[in-house]
Amino acid sequence: MIAVSGASGNLGSATVRHLVQHTDAARVLALSRTPDRNTDLGVRARRADFDEPNALVRALDGVERLLIISIGTDGRLPKHARAIEAAAKAGVGHVLFTSITRAGDPGHPNPLVPDYGATERLLAESAMPFTVLRFNVWVEMLTLVGVAPRAVATGVLPSNSRDGRIGHITRDDSAAVAAAVLAEGGSQGEILEVTGPEAVTDADIAAALTEATGRRVRYEEVSDVVHPQRLLDQGLPEHFAHAWSAAGIAKRQGWYDITTHTVQRLTGQPATSITDHFAAHRAELVS
Repeated sequence: MIAVSGASGNLGSATVRHLVQHTDAARVLALSRTPDRNTDLGVRARRADFDEPNALVRALDGVERLLIISIGTDGRLPKHARAIEAAAKAGVGHVLFTSITRAGDPGHPNPLVPDYGATERLLAESAMPFTVLRFNVWVEMLTLVGVAPRAVATGVLPSNSRDGRIGHITRDDSAAVAAAVLAEGGSQGEILEVTGPEAVTDADIAAALTEATGRRVRYEEVSDVVHPQRLLDQGLPEHFAHAWSAAGIAKRQGWYDITTHTVQRLTGQPATSITDHFAAHRAELVS
């Protein structure tokens, strides 16, 4: 069997949907703390909780390949460790883990990275065949935190990232890559940087929003001091404003300026451009 953890979530459910296009649905197992929410996926479901290690081992019985989707809440590293230990005890033959781009580089400014880097090391030390999928920042985040819709509404995208570039990838392309590796069982021992088709600046993002929505969005460079307040003035919640401003500094420093052909190589389809993504989700950007 091929199992996907977090199957009730956005990435997990998308991965399952891609996976059943590659293989018999009878081989696919959706793992979740809420398996009753997975009935629409058309595959078998089992309850799996990273906080219940003994039950987790039982949930992984018969699983040959497993995707561990990283935990987005606090206390993620112990949960990841329990999942890896359970997989080893259950005899899983190949474990995939979703990580963050350049998670192995020292000095990474993203506060989540130490947990992801430590999880990667645990996998390497586990003696199980593994693959790490390091996803660049999902382009959906611009809509989720409110940056893109507010830029469209106000006509201005304030930015402190200057000419910093980022290889934005869509969540669906991320799921397609995970499904391809799960289905084929390849890329063992590899740490794959998974990115969009090109690294873009915030000026490029403003231009893509303009093209996709038909509403002019102007890029405006501002200082690190001013940037959070500009976002607050546009209506972003305070925690998102400061987090996005910090991300702008990291982008300027080159932490996300990486592109690969992993999506095309593994799925046979080109990675989705930011313009195409925005065009497909225009209703979420224009109110």
